[in-house]
Amino acid sequence: MRLKHIEAFHAVMLTGSASGAARLLHVTQSAVTQTLQHAEIQLGYALFTRQRNRLVPTAEAQSLYPEVQRLMSQLEAVRRISTALGSGAQTAFRILIVPSLAVRALPDALQIFRRRHPDMAVSIRTLHTNDIARAMALHEADVGIVYGSMPHPALLEEKLATGRLVCVSRAGTRGTDRRTTITFSEVLRTPFIHIDEGDPLGIILADQWARLGLKPQPGITVQTHHIAMVLAEEGFGPAIIDSFTAQAASSGGLHVRTLLPEVPVDVKALLPQGIRSQQAVSDFIEAFKKATAAQ
Repeated sequence: MRLKHIEAFHAVMLTGSASGAARLLHVTQSAVTQTLQHAEIQLGYALFTRQRNRLVPTAEAQSLYPEVQRLMSQLEAVRRISTALGSGAQTAFRILIVPSLAVRALPDALQIFRRRHPDMAVSIRTLHTNDIARAMALHEADVGIVYGSMPHPALLEEKLATGRLVCVSRAGTRGTDRRTTITFSEVLRTPFIHIDEGDPLGIILADQWARLGLKPQPGITVQTHHIAMVLAEEGFGPAIIDSFTAQAASSGGLHVRTLLPEVPVDVKALLPQGIRSQQAVSDFIEAFKKATAAQ
């Protein structure tokens, strides 16, 4: 498919008709119809069937559409950047970060970053670690902040901070004590909240209790450390999270204990390989290091 075919297809998927697509693209209805016909001839299958006054996508069109959406989003980003460069305007500094670190560490880092770049536009997206690595490999952001290591030939890693795994529970819960440490075996005796094994820290957890010959009790499994912490605060049981997330507790009602044996948790910046980073990237990394060190 050529670009003009993709644009016409996308417009019809959005509007449901050739006339609506024509208005969206600022062309004639016959031009849209002709472009779609050329696309279908090139592809060898139909993209739409006509039902009354609407164009209904075929199964092939439905399968194609998610990829077209991603492509159109990237094209729009190219247009915005090229327009900004032509006008001398500053493009947004793009940050990808795991949700848990966006709650406390990121705001603290941005406070420091803003001192050097008070007027810079900033775009923030929260994704899971694996998704951030994929997005950074495609140059969809200037810097990605993740837990653990994500080896990738298209990416560079820089360590920002090292924390540790902790066990958090609701303060004052029956049976809790005031110790600042707790062993894995003690946590695993009862159901607890933990991170899905698709997450790098979830993998670390699973590896730890396998090494210790322990088997966890069935409990609650979540995808983010912050959700695990919130559930623990609400009394759903103890949760194993990282120490950076524990710093984001909104109240004093959370009892935090270091897990023994201690398990380090690294926070790293992911950068595109082979591309010279702008000064803002170095400044943000330095700001993040200072913010997490202060925590």
